[in-house]
Amino acid sequence: MIDRILLLAIFIVIGIPLSLLSIFYSLNYSGFCFAKMRYLSDEEKLRMAFDYNNREDKLFVYGGGTVKSYQHIKYASFDEYIKENPDCCSINYGEPYKIAQASFIPESSFLDRISGLGFRDLTVINFKVRYLDENGNERVQEVRFGNTLRNCGRPVSIWFNKDT
Repeated sequence: MIDRILLLAIFIVIGIPLSLLSIFYSLNYSGFCFAKMRYLSDEEKLRMAFDYNNREDKLFVYGGGTVKSYQHIKYASFDEYIKENPDCCSINYGEPYKIAQASFIPESSFLDRISGLGFRDLTVINFKVRYLDENGNERVQEVRFGNTLRNCGRPVSIWFNKDT
């Protein structure tokens, strides 16, 4: 018969570390940010996605079958943008590939999710891009951005058609 002390030693050496790893990976899979020791709020996710899309100095604008580069007129802050566009943003929890075109958003693998490198949520922003045209006139074009966010908020931008 196996000695009880040996079973206790095996449990301590194998069982406790496996339990801790299981908890760690489960939290990663659920979207927990270990750097901040909490889940990100919806507002934080939207702010991060907005800042990511608002940071560019030059923008590529689609029009008439061509793509041209224009000077981007940035918004001063997320708060300014929300005041002008209160219904601009949403978050799709857990199933981003059902909102956007599947060819742009591959589903995260299980290993990506438990490592924290995969994404769980998709922030969708109907972004009113302001830019200066060739004549120096301010123009506005609405584009839908989808941003997948890693657990601590690092966004990856995805453009997709507003009509989809």
